[in-house]
Amino acid sequence: MFGYRIALGLLATLSASHLACAQATAETPLDCATASTPDQQHDAATIARIEQGWLTAEYRGNARFLDCLLEPDYRVSDREGKIRTRQDLLDRVQNVKDKTREIPKLESIVFVHGDSASAHSIMHTTDKAGNPKEVHFIDAYTFHDGRWYAYGGADF
Repeated sequence: MFGYRIALGLLATLSASHLACAQATAETPLDCATASTPDQQHDAATIARIEQGWLTAEYRGNARFLDCLLEPDYRVSDREGKIRTRQDLLDRVQNVKDKTREIPKLESIVFVHGDSASAHSIMHTTDKAGNPKEVHFIDAYTFHDGRWYAYGGADF
């Protein structure tokens, strides 16, 4: 009888522990669902909204949005051919000082192919002298677990 009570107590402890882990795991995706672009579909409009959300996150220092968007092995190459990682981007965004800068207009050309998509985006901004300037970049996405995730890109 004593062994039976110990076994029940152990089972109750393990069940409570398992429930706590399951709740923590269940909360993580919900967290990203609220930090990410809502109502994601397999269409160009969703990718365009994600691109605008990404730009806004970079200008506002919202690393959480990018933490949820970028695949763990995300890589991007810049104009000089330097490869930056997911962590490089998150670190840069976490260090944004002026979170009130105007967010430039963004125009995106999107191609969706099944669970993959690419976006060629053109940011309309100004240089330091105030002259109009276009910045081009490409982002590559994959769809899984009900959302789009970025896995690579190129800035040029």
